[in-house]
Amino acid sequence: MIKDIVYSVAKNRCPKCHKTPVFKTGSAFNLRHFMEMNEVCSICNEKYEKEPGYYFGAMYVSYALMVGVFVVTWIIDSWWLHLDVSIYLISLVSLIILLVPVTFRVSRLIWLNFFITYDPSYSKRHKQNDKI
Repeated sequence: MIKDIVYSVAKNRCPKCHKTPVFKTGSAFNLRHFMEMNEVCSICNEKYEKEPGYYFGAMYVSYALMVGVFVVTWIIDSWWLHLDVSIYLISLVSLIILLVPVTFRVSRLIWLNFFITYDPSYSKRHKQNDKI
């Protein structure tokens, strides 16, 4: 189950069938279009936005990811770098700003995977249709 979630998040794939991308563009750093999502999966017809405000919960996931970034950078600084506080904070804020598009996408994909589980039967049906 965990490997299905990791695959869906890492590859930007539908959580239910793992066939089509959730976001329209492949790169999170295409800053004009990094937020654009497909409305439904073209294979399994899974609707990505269940209701208005569905992704408010993804903000908590994003917050947790950013706390993780803070903890990792703090450990690296405390054990190895020993930077001045002002340099550390400037570096941390810069890193967080650079990671906003990635965090946005990853948090939404994780949020989707909380509520939609992988169903291998869609993959099998899709493979059978390809052979015909």
